[in-house]
Amino acid sequence: MAREGSGHAQFITGTDRMQPKVMQSLRFALQPAVDNISVNWTVPEGVTVDMLSPPINTLFQGQRALIHAQIKGQSSGKTEGAVTVKYRLKDQPVTNQLQFTLKPAEDTGLTIHRLAARSVIRSLELEERAGGADTENIRRRIVELSVQAGVSSVYTAFIGINKDSKQTVKGPLLQRSVPVSHMMAAFHGGGARMCACGPIQSNSMGIQCDSMSFEEEGEEGEPQKDPLLQLVSLQKAAGCWELNASLAAVFGKTEDEVTNQKTAQVEGSVWATVLALIWLYAYKSDQQDEWQFVAMKAASWIRSQKPDGLSQCVCDGNALLGSQVTEDTLEI
Repeated sequence: MAREGSGHAQFITGTDRMQPKVMQSLRFALQPAVDNISVNWTVPEGVTVDMLSPPINTLFQGQRALIHAQIKGQSSGKTEGAVTVKYRLKDQPVTNQLQFTLKPAEDTGLTIHRLAARSVIRSLELEERAGGADTENIRRRIVELSVQAGVSSVYTAFIGINKDSKQTVKGPLLQRSVPVSHMMAAFHGGGARMCACGPIQSNSMGIQCDSMSFEEEGEEGEPQKDPLLQLVSLQKAAGCWELNASLAAVFGKTEDEVTNQKTAQVEGSVWATVLALIWLYAYKSDQQDEWQFVAMKAASWIRSQKPDGLSQCVCDGNALLGSQVTEDTLEI
């Protein structure tokens, strides 16, 4: 579903936490997308270009796309060609052009050819799976390409050959038990469990996130809240925090300790928000995927306040929390 929707797939196995995976997918989906992609070829007369890769509709930041094409024919004149890629990014048109020679080097090998063959085989397999009208010809084409290029498919497989005798390796099949970690389902109906996030909404399959508990029991059986989740729950809709006992408890301080160390020039909410950012970067850097949007909103709120004495506020916050986070790191 992620591939067809030009989206992003996440797999959650073993002891992996779902939260960072979900936040990574969310960050991925919020990035500006490249769309309206077109590929145009300029080749000499007598030369044609057959596209082997399916068309690309959308690309997100961090994604890459491989475009395979087969150049046929022979030109008695020009030996140069060009491919032009046009797309739109943030509503702005962009054009990139690449020049290439029609005289390939002799030592290039067959790596690119095999990649192109694999692309064609995958497209044919998807076409057959979708119920194409000419199924037999599609299967025959898949097998032909697989054998020619030495690339496996759903209808072909590699076999072992003894290097000395050149004979096929024969013998009974051996079964190997490979332990599979516990996997968490994200789709209704079970199966391979993954989270997918794309530019289109999912259909009736939907995405289902299992409920998870983030509380731990203390020595006397009382639940203890995760400090990170407690901090996030205290953030206001505007992106700031208020200076109170609940926030001080997250830092392991009393309200009086936090209040007495406040920089004189700044307001209580600015001081509390700076402390929250310092604490996140100093003590929860390993979970940054989970709180990065929280920090971005808080930093944006601080910049909008344009407070005086912000540098001194950061220094006092580091002294209170026993950290060394710079103002540049906080992006305020």
